[in-house]
This record gives sequence, C-alpha cells and structure tokens, in this order.
Amino acid sequence: MSSCADSEDDIALTAHGYCSWHRGYARAVRLIRVEEAGSGPNAHGCQYACFSCREAYDLVPLADLPL
Repeated sequence: MSSCADSEDDIALTAHGYCSWHRGYARAVRLIRVEEAGSGPNAHGCQYACFSCREAYDLVPLADLPL
C-alpha cells in the first residue's frame, strides 16, 4: 500500500478516509465521483482521492467543479 503526501492547504481540511485511487487510507481525501444506486453491476458508491492522487491523475473534486 502506498502512502500519499498532503499539501499544507489540504491538511487544514483534514478528512481521513479511503483513497479509491491508491487503495489506502490517507488524510485530506476529497469526494471525486458519486455513482448512484442501480448504476450497473460495477457501482461502488462514492469515490474519494487524496492530494497526491488528485495531482497525479488530474482529478477535480466535485465541490470544485463549476455548476
């Protein structure tokens, strides 16, 4: 299991959780994707990503997307 580094800005928003991209627990995870119930056989619910994975995979948190 790899470890994800956090930026100083994200540490202020500290939310411990499971990062769906590196498949491990990390600080400062943010919600990236929500799959609604009944969305098919591979629906996994909510997916969160840590700072390092957001940077590495160009992931944008849902809260930061334009409406």
